[in-house]
Amino acid sequence: MKGLMIRGLAQFMNKTLSMVKAGLTSVFICLFLMLFYIKPALAIKEEVISHKTFGKTVIYIPQTIPTSVALFVSGDGGWQAGVINMAKNLALQGALVAGIDARQYMAFLSRSSSSCYYPAGDFEQLSMMLQKKYKFNSYTKPVLVGYSYGATLVYGLLAQAPAGTFKGAIALGFCPDITLKKPLCKGNGLKSHVLVPGKSYYLERTEKLAAPFIALNGIKDETCPFQATKTFLTGMPFAELVTLPKVGHGFSIADNWLPQFYQSYKKIIASPSAIKQKNAASVQRMPDKLITTLPLNLLPAPSSDQPLIFMMSGDGGWTSFDQSLAESFAEKGMAVVGLDAQKYFWNAKTPQQTAAAIADAISYYMQNWKKKKFILAGYSFGACIAPFIANRLPENLQHNLSAVCMLSPDERADFEIHVADMLSIDGQDEPYNVLAEMKKARTFKLIVLFGDDEDPATTKQFRQETSRVITLPGGHHYNNDYTGIVNYVIKSL
Repeated sequence: MKGLMIRGLAQFMNKTLSMVKAGLTSVFICLFLMLFYIKPALAIKEEVISHKTFGKTVIYIPQTIPTSVALFVSGDGGWQAGVINMAKNLALQGALVAGIDARQYMAFLSRSSSSCYYPAGDFEQLSMMLQKKYKFNSYTKPVLVGYSYGATLVYGLLAQAPAGTFKGAIALGFCPDITLKKPLCKGNGLKSHVLVPGKSYYLERTEKLAAPFIALNGIKDETCPFQATKTFLTGMPFAELVTLPKVGHGFSIADNWLPQFYQSYKKIIASPSAIKQKNAASVQRMPDKLITTLPLNLLPAPSSDQPLIFMMSGDGGWTSFDQSLAESFAEKGMAVVGLDAQKYFWNAKTPQQTAAAIADAISYYMQNWKKKKFILAGYSFGACIAPFIANRLPENLQHNLSAVCMLSPDERADFEIHVADMLSIDGQDEPYNVLAEMKKARTFKLIVLFGDDEDPATTKQFRQETSRVITLPGGHHYNNDYTGIVNYVIKSL
């Protein structure tokens, strides 16, 4: 009897111990799985910002210093589970990601009184704001990413923006029709036609893409039929279609599309800009290229009789607008040294510091390209700072200055790239008075141009300072009539 009791107690103890061991094993397994799945989430920080254009926007911040920037537009269902996971996966690749709710942005656009929408400007401003807010040392061109509705929108953005504005675009579940009350503006080359008046538009193929556009579409997609998307993109410059055999429109199983998504993003990040590729050949042929910290674009011209143009871009950087204008000058025999203002003035400079650096570059290329005279030209941001530079050049260079050409200047200037105070980022007024500085510039010719669709009050202010103010057809980009701009400048010399 006693032996039976002892054996029973031993069996009970063994069973209890086995249960405890099994329980501990389960706990350890659970802890391991939790750590495995929670680790990626812990590596990403999330913040929510609010502003008048995009509403509440979720920012995904990688644990390490961001190596790229992605502006991610949701489908028409808003910022929810599917796109959230897509955005987090990009952040795990080192990207700072802005999650944009398409519904909120559509609501903003619907309140616009413009005859067409130009969202490329809004997205560029958002990118600059975020990079200022998160203290990027230099400006990084953002990658556009969109799902479904957002996929169509980012195609429109890339097509309408000047080349050099965005690094490229990835479209997940792309088809070319989009719900909008008004059309997207043509900009750099986007065309569309009405599907349902006041409700939807069809974005047409374009031959003017100058950055990669990669569409990831599923064979099983019934919302955006694969064959129609393939037909649309085939033969389009810079466009690529990635085929996803097991994917529908929902992109539900990550294993079926995530590797291709990563590969496409890395491909865009690694691709050189079209403008850099265009200028690379001429730069390589120059043994006399100046070693400088200035971000310069060089367009030599064979004629030594025409003046050198030193041209400063707008705050959007050296885009296809600046490049095309420079090429038009070069076609007239006027060599161009172009400064990317976005890169150089991302961090604050002083007028004296800037004038000294520019003077070195002008002197160097005038000597090496055998030029006797030069023109100091600027567009938008560059136009605002032009008189400050001219007034601080060394005396010997001022004697060789034929004219200061200002395209679309404003009344105030700064020597640092600022963005609209939509995120309350150290907002401050631009401290330099352009009109007052122009009054000091009496020793050289001033040429001021505006588009006739630009603010008439600003044009009037400049007319009071100089008689050489002219308006050309168009808005801030002058209908991309580069030849018209160049012809007027030459005529005014």
